[in-house]
Amino acid sequence: MDNYTSAPEDDYDVLIEDDLNSGELELCDHYDTKILEARVVPQLSTTVFLVGLLGSLLVMLILVKHKGLKHTENIYLLNLAISNLCFLLALPFWAYTATHGGVLDTPFCKILVVLYSIGLYSEAFFNVLLTVQRYLVFFSVSVPLITRTTRWGIISSGLAWVLATLVIVPESVFDKARMESQTYRCFFSRPHFLLVEERNWKHFLTLKMNILGLLFPLCVFVFCYVRMSRIRRSGERRSGLSKLVFAIMAVFLLMWGPYNIALFLSTFKEYFSLHDCKNNYHLDRSVQILRIVAATHCCVNPLLHVFLDPTFRRPLRRLCCGCDDSPPQSSEESTRDASREGLDLSTKV
Repeated sequence: MDNYTSAPEDDYDVLIEDDLNSGELELCDHYDTKILEARVVPQLSTTVFLVGLLGSLLVMLILVKHKGLKHTENIYLLNLAISNLCFLLALPFWAYTATHGGVLDTPFCKILVVLYSIGLYSEAFFNVLLTVQRYLVFFSVSVPLITRTTRWGIISSGLAWVLATLVIVPESVFDKARMESQTYRCFFSRPHFLLVEERNWKHFLTLKMNILGLLFPLCVFVFCYVRMSRIRRSGERRSGLSKLVFAIMAVFLLMWGPYNIALFLSTFKEYFSLHDCKNNYHLDRSVQILRIVAATHCCVNPLLHVFLDPTFRRPLRRLCCGCDDSPPQSSEESTRDASREGLDLSTKV
């Protein structure tokens, strides 16, 4: 295995090849993550936080006050907005650490890692629940009665949060800030591995993120929508809610997929012969850039509600125009909204 020794200035890594006959030393340029982090992360994190916070709060308000929680999908969408909030709450602190060179004590760093992780995994689980629920509604003949009730939506949401909490136990118990230059530092750009020197932990956590955060949602997404597209009659249009659920899952996979792949290649680079200087440099840069891009997904979901859900735009216009004191919807209006969402009346309690 190749041995790496850091130079005193930390600007280069000295790579000692196993070929003792050649005796050649190759100097590797070390990608400095702090430069891009200091320039991009503070402004981007603050912008994403403000836009995402406003959008998520509007989504939660409209779901609770105007659309109601009588449909299982609305319960999942509400919990998805809460997942986004968990992720968003960590962004201002990441901006602070990027501005101040990562200086942050271990307890605060651990809290940020927990918020970041539970937001990510819970969002993956609620995307899966939304996709499966639309799949069951599409095949309404075989939908179990329990999956049509609000109680099932609450129970399944609770189980999703419990599962997301259990998944991040390693991070919440063992993760800590890293000691650099006699100071604890916590950086947004670095993957949060426990004991970064331990290869087994790095492999385990990377596989966990790739399986639960990418492969599992991707398999459910492909299976459900391939079957639905095959059975859907030619010329039949997809309902507004189905478009919304499809778009939310697709955006999640498209924005987090490249980061998960880059992280996987970076962690297992020895197995793919990617541990030379050039590949090391590009992998480190790709992991940082793609993670910053993936973090912007929180402000995209509210925009998808606006563009793809007609029943979301009407109460949004009322809020924007200050006409929120309108009387509650009649039963006929509620029925029309439900049909516009593409929901079967059997999904109501």
